[in-house]
Amino acid sequence: MDQLDQATADKVFEAARTATFRRNNLGLRAEVTVGSYTYLVEAGGSFLACIDGRYGYGGDEHFYTNATPEQDAALRQTIADQGAK
Repeated sequence: MDQLDQATADKVFEAARTATFRRNNLGLRAEVTVGSYTYLVEAGGSFLACIDGRYGYGGDEHFYTNATPEQDAALRQTIADQGAK
């Protein structure tokens, strides 16, 4: 499975800290726009937050990229502060 480059992943996880997360059957998910793509960021269960693909003008791309433990902790703190629904 393909991975997103680290510089882009860092931008997506940083942007996700201002996104609204919604609960679905897999946990919490937000859509985050960076550049010309909208990324799907998931933060559920006991696994690290991850980017689970993106979509944009050129279509959908499916890949899986984990947050670093530090990014995960910061994102989960933001989610807790927001009181995600």
